[in-house]
Amino acid sequence: MNKALTELQELLTFFETTKLPQVPFKLNKYITVVNDVHKFIDSEARAVKDYRGSEIVHDSLLKHLRELKGIVRMDSEAK
Repeated sequence: MNKALTELQELLTFFETTKLPQVPFKLNKYITVVNDVHKFIDSEARAVKDYRGSEIVHDSLLKHLRELKGIVRMDSEAK
């Protein structure tokens, strides 16, 4: 398993074991998640799994899931 797929699995495990934010929420200044957050995670994960190529692109594909993890952590620390 390559580095991107290993990180993806760690992120997916994290999301399975934590309370996810209610929609809508801003992921970053360009993206607002307005539908089911689980579908968003599945879609992003599928893009990482389906891409066969550069580690740089894999890193870019993982960015949104990393941002979501950061939001979840900030929410849990604020409570």
